[in-house]
Amino acid sequence: MAITTLLVSGCSPADSGAGAAAREGTSAPEATTGPSAEAMSDDDLCRAFGDVLTITENADLGLRDGRMEAQEQHGWYRLATRVLGRLPSSNTGAVSQAIADLQAVAPAVPSGASETVEIGSAEWTDASGRLSTACEAAGVEVSLESFTGG
Repeated sequence: MAITTLLVSGCSPADSGAGAAAREGTSAPEATTGPSAEAMSDDDLCRAFGDVLTITENADLGLRDGRMEAQEQHGWYRLATRVLGRLPSSNTGAVSQAIADLQAVAPAVPSGASETVEIGSAEWTDASGRLSTACEAAGVEVSLESFTGG
Protein backbone atom coordinates (compact mmCIF):
# COMPACT_ATOMS: atom_id res chain seq x y z
CA MET A 1 0.00 0.00 0.00
CA ALA A 2 1.61 3.25 -1.10
CA ILE A 3 1.28 6.44 0.87
CA THR A 4 1.71 9.65 -1.02
CA THR A 5 2.35 12.99 0.61
CA LEU A 6 1.73 16.18 -1.30
CA LEU A 7 3.18 19.47 -0.12
CA VAL A 8 1.68 22.52 -1.73
CA SER A 9 3.07 25.97 -1.12
CA GLY A 10 2.51 29.31 -2.72
CA CYS A 11 -0.96 28.47 -4.02
CA SER A 12 -4.17 30.06 -2.99
CA PRO A 13 -7.31 27.94 -2.57
CA ALA A 14 -8.57 29.38 -5.85
CA ASP A 15 -5.55 27.89 -7.67
CA SER A 16 -6.35 24.29 -6.86
CA GLY A 17 -9.13 21.72 -6.92
CA ALA A 18 -12.53 22.41 -8.41
CA GLY A 19 -11.90 26.15 -8.77
CA ALA A 20 -8.89 25.65 -11.05
CA ALA A 21 -10.70 22.93 -12.99
CA ALA A 22 -13.69 25.20 -13.55
CA ARG A 23 -11.47 28.03 -14.85
CA GLU A 24 -9.77 25.59 -17.24
CA GLY A 25 -13.09 24.26 -18.51
CA THR A 26 -12.55 20.78 -17.08
CA SER A 27 -14.13 18.96 -14.22
CA ALA A 28 -12.40 18.25 -10.94
CA PRO A 29 -10.81 14.82 -10.75
CA GLU A 30 -12.91 12.08 -9.21
CA ALA A 31 -11.78 10.70 -5.88
CA THR A 32 -10.44 7.19 -6.10
CA THR A 33 -11.61 4.50 -3.75
CA GLY A 34 -8.40 2.49 -3.83
CA PRO A 35 -7.13 -0.44 -5.80
CA SER A 36 -9.48 -3.00 -7.25
CA ALA A 37 -9.36 -6.60 -6.07
CA GLU A 38 -7.69 -7.52 -9.34
CA ALA A 39 -4.93 -4.94 -8.72
CA MET A 40 -3.92 -6.46 -5.38
CA SER A 41 -2.43 -9.90 -5.14
CA ASP A 42 -3.13 -12.31 -2.29
CA ASP A 43 0.34 -11.38 -1.03
CA ASP A 44 -0.59 -7.66 -0.96
CA LEU A 45 -3.92 -8.35 0.73
CA CYS A 46 -2.41 -10.60 3.38
CA ARG A 47 0.35 -8.10 4.15
CA ALA A 48 -2.26 -5.35 4.51
CA PHE A 49 -4.17 -7.62 6.90
CA GLY A 50 -0.92 -7.91 8.88
CA ASP A 51 -0.96 -4.11 9.16
CA VAL A 52 -4.49 -4.28 10.61
CA LEU A 53 -3.29 -6.85 13.14
CA THR A 54 -0.27 -4.66 13.98
CA ILE A 55 -2.57 -1.74 14.78
CA THR A 56 -4.88 -3.80 17.01
CA GLU A 57 -2.05 -5.67 18.76
CA ASN A 58 -0.22 -2.48 19.71
CA ALA A 59 -3.47 -0.85 20.87
CA ASP A 60 -4.17 -3.89 23.05
CA LEU A 61 -0.64 -3.81 24.48
CA GLY A 62 -0.92 -0.09 25.23
CA LEU A 63 -4.16 -0.61 27.12
CA ARG A 64 -2.88 -3.67 28.96
CA ASP A 65 0.29 -1.86 30.05
CA GLY A 66 -1.65 1.20 31.21
CA ARG A 67 -0.12 3.52 28.61
CA MET A 68 -3.51 4.35 27.08
CA GLU A 69 -7.15 4.41 28.06
CA ALA A 70 -9.91 2.37 26.42
CA GLN A 71 -11.00 5.46 24.47
CA GLU A 72 -7.62 5.62 22.73
CA GLN A 73 -7.63 1.87 22.10
CA HIS A 74 -11.02 2.21 20.42
CA GLY A 75 -9.63 5.06 18.31
CA TRP A 76 -6.90 2.72 17.09
CA TYR A 77 -9.55 0.05 16.47
CA ARG A 78 -11.49 2.53 14.32
CA LEU A 79 -8.32 3.16 12.33
CA ALA A 80 -7.81 -0.59 11.91
CA THR A 81 -11.34 -1.06 10.60
CA ARG A 82 -10.90 1.83 8.15
CA VAL A 83 -7.69 0.20 6.84
CA LEU A 84 -9.50 -3.14 6.63
CA GLY A 85 -12.48 -1.50 4.93
CA ARG A 86 -10.24 -0.13 2.17
CA LEU A 87 -9.03 -3.58 1.17
CA PRO A 88 -10.76 -4.69 -2.01
CA SER A 89 -12.65 -7.95 -1.97
CA SER A 90 -14.12 -9.57 -5.05
CA ASN A 91 -15.59 -12.58 -3.24
CA THR A 92 -13.92 -14.81 -5.83
CA GLY A 93 -10.76 -16.16 -4.19
CA ALA A 94 -10.33 -17.60 -0.72
CA VAL A 95 -8.33 -14.61 0.54
CA SER A 96 -10.73 -12.09 -0.98
CA GLN A 97 -13.77 -13.91 0.42
CA ALA A 98 -12.16 -14.09 3.87
CA ILE A 99 -11.51 -10.33 3.73
CA ALA A 100 -15.17 -9.70 2.84
CA ASP A 101 -16.22 -11.90 5.77
CA LEU A 102 -13.96 -10.00 8.18
CA GLN A 103 -15.17 -6.64 6.83
CA ALA A 104 -18.74 -7.74 7.58
CA VAL A 105 -17.79 -8.54 11.19
CA ALA A 106 -15.91 -5.27 11.79
CA PRO A 107 -17.35 -2.62 9.48
CA ALA A 108 -15.39 0.60 9.20
CA VAL A 109 -16.44 3.13 11.82
CA PRO A 110 -16.03 6.80 10.86
CA SER A 111 -13.50 8.88 12.72
CA GLY A 112 -15.06 10.51 15.75
CA ALA A 113 -17.91 7.98 15.98
CA SER A 114 -18.63 6.49 19.36
CA GLU A 115 -19.70 3.00 18.27
CA THR A 116 -17.73 0.12 19.69
CA VAL A 117 -15.78 -1.83 17.11
CA GLU A 118 -16.17 -5.58 17.30
CA ILE A 119 -12.43 -6.28 17.24
CA GLY A 120 -11.67 -9.04 19.70
CA SER A 121 -15.17 -10.54 19.61
CA ALA A 122 -15.65 -14.24 18.90
CA GLU A 123 -16.83 -13.32 15.39
CA TRP A 124 -13.69 -11.21 14.79
CA THR A 125 -11.46 -14.01 16.06
CA ASP A 126 -13.16 -16.60 13.83
CA ALA A 127 -13.15 -14.38 10.73
CA SER A 128 -9.54 -13.24 11.19
CA GLY A 129 -8.53 -16.87 11.74
CA ARG A 130 -10.18 -17.84 8.43
CA LEU A 131 -8.32 -15.01 6.71
CA SER A 132 -5.01 -16.11 8.23
CA THR A 133 -5.71 -19.68 7.05
CA ALA A 134 -6.58 -18.45 3.54
CA CYS A 135 -3.34 -16.45 3.45
CA GLU A 136 -1.32 -19.46 4.56
CA ALA A 137 -3.00 -21.60 1.89
CA ALA A 138 -2.00 -18.92 -0.66
CA GLY A 139 1.60 -19.24 0.54
CA VAL A 140 1.68 -15.92 2.41
CA GLU A 141 2.66 -15.69 6.05
CA VAL A 142 0.63 -13.08 7.93
CA SER A 143 2.84 -11.19 10.33
CA LEU A 144 2.43 -8.33 12.72
CA GLU A 145 4.90 -6.12 14.49
CA SER A 146 4.69 -5.38 18.20
CA PHE A 147 6.51 -2.14 18.80
CA THR A 148 4.97 -0.70 21.95
CA GLY A 149 5.88 -1.42 25.51
CA GLY A 150 9.13 -2.40 27.11
